[in-house]
Amino acid sequence: SSLKSLPSTDCRESRGDFCLTWGDSIKAVVKRKALKGHGCFEMNFSSRPTSNTLPTSCIPLDGAAWYGGAELHTQRWPLNDVDLPMQPFISNDIVPEKSSFGNVLEPYWINSKGVGLFVDDSTPLHVAINEKKSRLLCLQAKYQEPHFPIAMSEYITLNYTICKQRNVREIRNFVHDLLFDIPSGMPDKRMMKSPIWSTWARYKTLINQTKVLQLAAEIKSHGFSNSQIEIDDKLTTKYGDFDFDPEKFPDPLGLVQQLKTDGFRTTVWITPFANLDSDAFMEGVEKGYWLRDVSGKVPALVKWWQGIGGIVDVTNEDAIEWFVGRLREMQTEFHIDSFKFDAGEMTYLPSSYSTKYRLGNPGFFTTLYVDMVSRFGDMIEVRCGYKSQRHPVFVRMGDKESNWGYENGFKTLIPTILTLGILGYPYVLPDMIGGNGYGENLGIDVVLPERELYIRWLQLSAYLPSMQFSFVPWDFDEEVVEIAREMVKVHEDIVTPLLYQASTEAQKSGAPLIRPLWWIEPDAEEALNCDDEFLVGDSLLVAPITDRGSRSRDIYIPRGEWRDNLRNRKVTGPVTLRNYEISLQQIATFDRIKQ
Repeated sequence: SSLKSLPSTDCRESRGDFCLTWGDSIKAVVKRKALKGHGCFEMNFSSRPTSNTLPTSCIPLDGAAWYGGAELHTQRWPLNDVDLPMQPFISNDIVPEKSSFGNVLEPYWINSKGVGLFVDDSTPLHVAINEKKSRLLCLQAKYQEPHFPIAMSEYITLNYTICKQRNVREIRNFVHDLLFDIPSGMPDKRMMKSPIWSTWARYKTLINQTKVLQLAAEIKSHGFSNSQIEIDDKLTTKYGDFDFDPEKFPDPLGLVQQLKTDGFRTTVWITPFANLDSDAFMEGVEKGYWLRDVSGKVPALVKWWQGIGGIVDVTNEDAIEWFVGRLREMQTEFHIDSFKFDAGEMTYLPSSYSTKYRLGNPGFFTTLYVDMVSRFGDMIEVRCGYKSQRHPVFVRMGDKESNWGYENGFKTLIPTILTLGILGYPYVLPDMIGGNGYGENLGIDVVLPERELYIRWLQLSAYLPSMQFSFVPWDFDEEVVEIAREMVKVHEDIVTPLLYQASTEAQKSGAPLIRPLWWIEPDAEEALNCDDEFLVGDSLLVAPITDRGSRSRDIYIPRGEWRDNLRNRKVTGPVTLRNYEISLQQIATFDRIKQ
């Protein structure tokens, strides 16, 4: 709008294109572009750095439901009511960075009218959603240290492509096939079938050998199955040294062997950091394995949630081999089965840094980090992603908080898993049942979730790609234990076969395991705006209670014939079941009988 009063010049080179210049400083070009036999438009806006005008393009959100972009602290589905200021489109840890783009992101958005847009990796992309209640999705190109360093180029360029298909399902599939790899396999089947038991939420950093063995004994005595026990934060002597603290774990090999005897596999928590007081930090300094300052001569220090130290340079193959080799030594020495890999987001890169090889786009740091840790196979988990869909591993949601709402709480579970699914990540690991139970002192305080929240979270998790416990059912009472046993049985006997079937499809097309209702009814307004129901594959609809104190809800049933599993009756859609009663011990599900 600031250019309306300035004279412009038509610069078209061929019919059907659009091109305007304002002097020799600003240029806008729109070109037809054939992609997979379909017509798209390539949008190119550029300006000289001296023009004081940043290339910016804003798209109205009203009139359609929009999806995509990133995992968010206040995740919504659709994203029309999200409110984020203009900022670099880079991955962040959504717990401390509440108004940022999250741990997993891709520069692509689609809407209910069948419109999709995606931004070229060469763009130093900044994005705003609803900034100042604008009802706009705004894209901007801007060089900004440290992640988008000033380039020696004549122009700053915003480059993105817009395509159109008949509906949201078709545009999702079209853009996905253009942009993303499909998974080369599926995660470890036992992780998908039986619960992961983590030490984190229940013990935080106050873990030791006795507590781990006691947790295993409690799981067995209460009759629960397992995929593994995950030993989380503060198991090592120093952050960055891949060992066990001898004071907390006097016999780590004996611990792991005892867990194996009891039927548990063992995974441990790993980050890409090494604190200043660790042996690993000094070794990495001597060998040049950490990210360096802009001079390239000394390590660039980073402040992360457990201290200050270096972060491994994932563009340096020698550093990767060193990092991976040390972990393999830990695996061999202590018979560890696998790892939970934390971090990998731009939040925890130094304020000024250089890499051995230029990244091009800062998101490629995350790509390379996931590439590195995926060498450990299909039993790992990561919590970040950028162009890393090809790996057959679980991508964990960012830490969820133990509340009911959209502030990174229970109501964001379904919107988060649906968003990650359309971004091309089918294997989503829900966070721990009941949330992380944070108190004032991060890593120390343990705050038990409220009982009703825990039950509803447990019921929902049973229908997601994996179940993960840390707060345990017997922290509450026997009724909660019984509900948990039932939900684990449902997950193992009913849901897991559907997940395995959907995983086969994911390896062919990248289709998510957990799907929005519009996956099977892409033109229905109710399906396009529903954020509290979902499909497991195409055949099972799940409608949990997500409000505190509620014992009923409205349920939208898409077209077709369905079996109501609570009422044991047939339901013909499309129809909305009003005030459908669901007790605290129940969750509503519907089997698809006929399309």
